[in-house]
Amino acid sequence: MSQDVDSPKEAGKEEGAAVAPAGKDASSPEAPEPGLKKEYVVDIFRDWCKGCGICAAFCPRGCIKMNAAGEPVVVDAKRCTGCGWCELHCPDFAICVKELAAKKKAEEAD
Repeated sequence: MSQDVDSPKEAGKEEGAAVAPAGKDASSPEAPEPGLKKEYVVDIFRDWCKGCGICAAFCPRGCIKMNAAGEPVVVDAKRCTGCGWCELHCPDFAICVKELAAKKKAEEAD
């Protein structure tokens, strides 16, 4: 005796059908419109930061560097892709990465 279990096909779902994540509309794009570039701002809360350097070590794009005083500084925010590695690995929750409104690419702004 086997117990009947509904498969996704039996539940009315087609194999390979696209399903939107919860809270998102299936027609809403993840990427910005063509011609627009996402930009991010990286905030470092100095009162919380102990200067461990983890954020600078984990930044894959080199946006954060340590200065001579041993404090992290954002040296090139335009290179930031918003991956959040610095924010996720900061032991003191001293970094926040926020997305700005998408802007036109520099070559198209002229």
